[in-house]
Amino acid sequence: MKEKIIHSQSGSISPWGRSKASILLFTLWALFLLAVFGVYLGRGVRQRIELVKSITTRRNLYCIAEAGIQKGIFELMKDQTVYDALGEEWSNNPAEFQDIKVGLGKFNVGYDYYNKEGEEEFWFGIADEERKININTSSRLIIQKLFEVVTGVDETKAQELAASIVDWRDKDSFLSIPIGSAEDMYYNSREEPYDSKDAEFQVYEELLLVKGMDKELYDKIKRFITLYGNGVININTASHYVLLALGIDEILIDKIIAYREGDDEMPGTADDNIFDISSNIVATLSQSYSLSPSEVSTLSNLVSGGVLGTNSYNFMIDSTATIGAMKKEIVCVVNREGKVISWREQ
Repeated sequence: MKEKIIHSQSGSISPWGRSKASILLFTLWALFLLAVFGVYLGRGVRQRIELVKSITTRRNLYCIAEAGIQKGIFELMKDQTVYDALGEEWSNNPAEFQDIKVGLGKFNVGYDYYNKEGEEEFWFGIADEERKININTSSRLIIQKLFEVVTGVDETKAQELAASIVDWRDKDSFLSIPIGSAEDMYYNSREEPYDSKDAEFQVYEELLLVKGMDKELYDKIKRFITLYGNGVININTASHYVLLALGIDEILIDKIIAYREGDDEMPGTADDNIFDISSNIVATLSQSYSLSPSEVSTLSNLVSGGVLGTNSYNFMIDSTATIGAMKKEIVCVVNREGKVISWREQ
């Protein structure tokens, strides 16, 4: 029997008809709301899935980067030589440190090497810290010379920067030079006052607190300085700039680097020559090149003064992991025994 909608004399719909229309409208709204909720729920689920994937990827990246660090430590532990040089397996070894696959990703361990022309190259391996100038232990004159040869500032500016660094780290309140250096009086007079530290640098960025330093100078100098070790420079690994900072002239530096590179005139290769122990540096170089009395004196004084040696005890391992377009970098410093001294994640 067919249902009929009975109209009143006024033409209005009956209560039963209105009820059916309301149910239909409610149903449509309910379906619409369910659809909206479904879209929202689906989007939320997708976001959660992407979040879980991202967290998992970041965790994997960390593990891969850490694997690069452990690989570096392992290579250091294998080294049993009495010296440390650029031709060793920990220093320049793409087979062990370039694009090493781990799980879904890979790691690269490497660093910037500065050749005899002062040009930057990328090497796959580990860099010893003893190829750099230690700003916690080096003399004012060595730091001054480093500023001159690396940044190009004049002698007066370099002297002021070096003196300010020494006065920042020393425990007294006396100026290293009468004009240009700084102690508490200078730093306390700044718009945002602070004290001179009167202790060793703990992080490189502290240099930006020192009088005369700015970001441009810092970016130039940071590649040639270290906070680790006792300040002895390894003649087997030190760059041209660092050897200049020690007061060695260009002619003698050319002899040192030419001896290190061997017959192929390339650093970090199998035919590299080495200085085995510090007491033999002068005699070893003299066998290959004629040394003037002043050159012998320069090297002898650096060795006897504990400034020049042939070993390294602290090493920087820079490991970068990649999975697709995502990256994770860990930079740490370890000592010869593999103990982590410093750890930074980027």
